[in-house]
This record gives sequence, C-alpha cells and structure tokens, in this order.
Amino acid sequence: MHSDESLACKPLELLEILRGYPFLEKFDLALFYEKDGVVTRLGTVSPLCGVLARNLVCIEKCELSYERAVKLALSKQKPMVFSCRAGLMNFAVPYQVADGFRYCFVGGGVRNPTLDLFLMEKLAKSDRIDGFALLEELERLPAAASQEVKDAAKEVSRLLGGLGDESIQARLLEKSVEMFRTVRGILSHMESISNPEDLMGFLSETLGILFDIPRVAIGFKSGLGNDVPLRGLIGMVKNLGTCTEMQLSALFPLGDTGPVLVPEKQMGEHFPAVVAERALCLPIASEDQLLGLLAIFDDELKYRDTLLVGMITDRVAAKLLQFRAEESHRLEATLAGKFVSVLSTISLAENRRDLYLSILETAADLLQASSGSLMLIDENGKNLRIESVLGMSLQLARSMSARVGRGIAGKVAESGEPLLVKDIEQDARVRIPNRSRFKTKSFISIPLRVKGSVIGVLNLSDKRNGATFSEADLEHLTTVARHACVVLERTEFSEKAAQLEEITLADPLTGLFNRRFLEQRLDEELNRCGRQQQSVTVLLVDLDNFKVYNELCGHAAGDVVLKKTARLLKSSARQMDIVTRFGGERFCIILPGTSKQESFCVAERFRREVERAGFTHEENLPLGRLTVSIGIATAPSNGNDFHSLMGSADVALHRAKLSGRNRVVHFDFPANANPAASAPVFRSLGEPKARV
Repeated sequence: MHSDESLACKPLELLEILRGYPFLEKFDLALFYEKDGVVTRLGTVSPLCGVLARNLVCIEKCELSYERAVKLALSKQKPMVFSCRAGLMNFAVPYQVADGFRYCFVGGGVRNPTLDLFLMEKLAKSDRIDGFALLEELERLPAAASQEVKDAAKEVSRLLGGLGDESIQARLLEKSVEMFRTVRGILSHMESISNPEDLMGFLSETLGILFDIPRVAIGFKSGLGNDVPLRGLIGMVKNLGTCTEMQLSALFPLGDTGPVLVPEKQMGEHFPAVVAERALCLPIASEDQLLGLLAIFDDELKYRDTLLVGMITDRVAAKLLQFRAEESHRLEATLAGKFVSVLSTISLAENRRDLYLSILETAADLLQASSGSLMLIDENGKNLRIESVLGMSLQLARSMSARVGRGIAGKVAESGEPLLVKDIEQDARVRIPNRSRFKTKSFISIPLRVKGSVIGVLNLSDKRNGATFSEADLEHLTTVARHACVVLERTEFSEKAAQLEEITLADPLTGLFNRRFLEQRLDEELNRCGRQQQSVTVLLVDLDNFKVYNELCGHAAGDVVLKKTARLLKSSARQMDIVTRFGGERFCIILPGTSKQESFCVAERFRREVERAGFTHEENLPLGRLTVSIGIATAPSNGNDFHSLMGSADVALHRAKLSGRNRVVHFDFPANANPAASAPVFRSLGEPKARV
C-alpha cells in the first residue's frame, strides 16, 4: 500500500464505509490505533456505550476494556469478541497498513437479550448508582445475541480484507457524488430563502445533519462597520464576542479565500470567548468582498467535506449580498412614497386599539426606530397609560405608570411641546443616566392632539443603525402624528355611532342581532341574490316545549337556555351565516347563496348541536331533552320578500312540530309527506341517516 499523505486518513474513511452496512446499524463504531505500545482513539470520542456511559457507568473504566481488547486483537491479528464492565458486548477487528500504525475497528454498545441482573446489582452497589435507572438505560440499548456479535466481527474482518485501494476509492467516489448531489439541492433551496435569520437556521440544520459538526460559530458584517459580531450557530452560546477587521484580515489576507486552521495557542487571539483546541475557519466571501467567516471547532473535516462546506459558505455570502442590496433598494424608496404608505396604513385601522398600534408601528418604520411607545392621558388628566409598545412586552409596559408633568413623557404631555434628544446624558433639558434597556441615548417624544387638547404622547428610541434622531426626523414624525390625530378623532366619532347603532340592533338577552336587523339584512340579501341570480335560504329555529320548560324551571332558567342556544347557533354557523333572535324562543338564521339542498345539511348541524348540548332539568320534558325544530324556506321559489319568505319558513316549522318535533322540514315538502323521504338528498351530500 502507498504511504503518501493522501492515504493517511484512509482508516477513517473505512470507518465511514463500514457505518453504511445494514448489519452494523445497531453497533456504535470507533477506530483505535496502536503505535509504540500506546492505544489511541481516532476521530470523535463519543462513548461506545451510548447514553449508558455518559450517565451511569464511568467512561474511563470502560476505556480500559477497549484498550485491552485492542491490544489483544492486534497481537493475535484476528477478530476478538469481549464484554465491558457493564456486560455490554463488543468486537475488535485488527487492520494494518504500511504507515507504521496498527489500526483496530471496534464495535459495541449492544446488550445481551437476557440481562444479567446479578451484574446490574453489583454495578449499582460498586458505583453507588440507582439500580432501576441502570436497568432502564440498559433496556434502551439495542440487543444482540453473542453469535450475532461474533458474526459481525467476522464479516467486518472479511470486508476489510476485501476492500482494496480501488474498492475503497470507488465507494468513496460514490459517497462523494451522493454528497455533491445533496449539496447541490441545498444550494438550490437557498435561493428561496428571503431573510438572514432563515438563512442562518437553514445553514445550522445543514451543517449539523449533513456533516455532523458539533460546534460552529458564524460572523458576518452588518454593513454598519468593519467588525464582525460572532454568534454560536451549533452547540454554542449565541454571543461570542467580536472579530475585528484586523483579525479578519489576518486570517484571510487579500486574495486568500481558502480554509485556515487556527491552532490552540492562537485561539485566545481570534476567539477569546471560546474554549477549544483548534478552529477550522472558512471565509464567507463573494464578488471579492470578505463578508465574514464560519468557524468549526475541534472537528476534523475530510478534505471533501471541507470543499463542500466551502461551496455552501460561498452561496451564503451571495445571499447576504442579495439581502444587503434588497435592503438598500428598500431604503432608497422616496420619502413621499413612505408617507403615502404610512398614512394609508394608519387610515385602514379598523378600531382604536389597532389604530394605536398602527400609529406606533408606522411611525417607527418611517424613522427606522426599534423601540417606542404610545401613551394616553387617563380620564382624570393626571396619569399616562401605555396603549402600544415596541421593543418590550405590552403587559410589562402597562405595569409602569407615568404622571403628567413628571418624567420626559409627562413633561411633553403637560407642555404640549415635542422633545428631540440626541444624548440623554448630555442634554441639559434631561441629563439623566441612560437606562440599560435602551441601546442608544437618542429619542423623540411628541404630543398627540385631538380637538386642540393633548391626549397622549408618542415616544421613539433606538434607531436600528445606531444613529441619533435628527430635526428632519422630528419634522417627519410631527407630520405623521398630525394625520394620525385626525384619524383618531374620526375613529372616536365612528365608534360612538357604531355603539349607538349596535344598541338599537342587538337583542339585550342573547347579544344576537334582533328582528329589526333581520328585516334590514334579509331585504339586502334578497336584492343582492336577485341581481346575481343566487338562492338565499332562511332557517326558522324554535325550541321545542319551551313553555313547558319555563313552567317547570322558571323564567330565569329559561333565559339561561336562550343564551346557551344562541351561543350554540352562533358557534355552529358558517362565517357567512347571519344568526338573529326572531322573538320569544325563536331564532332566524340567514344562509346567503345557499340552495335548498345545501340548507338541509346546515340546518341538521344546528339541530344536532342543540340536541346533544345538554340543559339543566331537560329530562322532565316530554321528549326527555331540550331540542329544536327547524323550518326552511328558500328564495325565490318560496318567496321573494321578507314577509312571504318568513311566512313559508313558518309553515315549514309548523309541519316539523306536527311531525313530532326535533326535526328539519323544508316548505317544499307536502303537508302529508314523510320527512324521511328526503334522505337521498342527505346521502348525496355526505350526511348519512340525517333527520329532517
């Protein structure tokens, strides 16, 4: 065999090949070598006993078993089967090349199908561990009979003997091609990623799953300076300090874009926050721009894998440049365009709470602020309450209060004058220490006026690029606030009008719309469906034996039934359906654009919901439970105005009552027809055994 450097890692490559054989799936595999009487483990050092060795049995004592077995297998030059101190079965298969080293492949981490309870008890006592926990850990490990372990050792020995240089290279080439195809798919998927955070998440998954790299850090320039903040990507804390421009240039001199190995003695210089023996650093560079680096700690990547990771980092760099260009184009949008967007967004808010948040968010977006709050003066005019907040929890923010005339926002509320501060610690009007939750010392506070009176304060801080707020920012924010206050005034008027209208159209007991609303809305639906040549159906729902229930249980209990029934109908209705209280124990539901056949399914769902809901003392009723009967009428065939359509629904309801109650009947049924005769309609709609 050749002894050149290109073949120095071949045993590790053999280990990778062996891991691909199905008969070795249950074994943990490792590679040892012996030179000058010293046995050393190659590659990763995860225990062969799996979770058992980490948690319950001393790794050092197990390693002695491996060392003795490796030496014995190498001395006899034949496969050996042995047990570790926990009784787990292992094998050792020698393998020798002409580089002066003698290698041994070890497989283990499997237990005998029949556990040795005596040995478990002995281990528990000697190591002072929980015997039951040890037993549970052992039961989780894969089981293999003694003969299976011997056969595995023989097969590994046979495979190693038959894997010549050409065979090894063929298998490695096959794996390389497969890996290349996988990486090509990964690079293609990266094109669809739209932001840096998602890109970092995808990169973390790729390196962790595809290459099994345990510890990785990444850093790239944000565009605001030359330093590179480092963050843990896999197996490390998020904040790892900063790599300066000088350090980055030292790692990757101009024009040098290859991987760099940082030895242990230089780790403190480049990565002072990381404890590691070495780091493999790959540049993140594109279009002759060095954007950052990827650092892999204490892991030996194969040359092939290093090239593939380099391909991935090159695409990451290209995506980062793309994100930077997109951000630049977004920031280059004209201020007039921003104002149109801001003012339109504020105007589209549907209620006051959404409006407060919209004002704050759009103002923050316009000024590129990452923190802020909108505060309103309370009814007594003495305190300020936070209604919307950015940069912290709203619940936490609302626990803090401010008084008008005190503090920064309180003084702005009292004076009605805006305040622009570039340095809170140096400005003579403020001059107080900056709070730790704020990243910068600059902020803006402006009053909000409605009808000439100050109703609150809008505060913005922490520009995203770390800069200070300017007079231009104050002017822009004042313009936005002026428009926002007009919208606030209009929203307040609209809400009061809507509240007044809702009072006149709502049933006070159930909260549903009342008959007045029903008449208005049904006329609108009839007109619309007439123009569009669509059907509209009404369901008249009546509680069966409700008067009897009132006499037995009292009107207070009857009111509870009405409220519960209203909730059931409302929750069972489709989004387009309109549920109203018709009067007494009757409800009416409008089904826009719904044909006769479709209405049966909808009505049956309402009937079933009430039937199985359960009501207090319903067992005393004639039917043994509280139910509803439903009459259906469909326009235009059963009526084309409110009175004719509701009259048809009332006739159908009367027929449902006469047929025994707790059923659904359409007006088109003949008076003497059996409602069950409509069952084919239900079968065609997927409702077997429906009751109508």
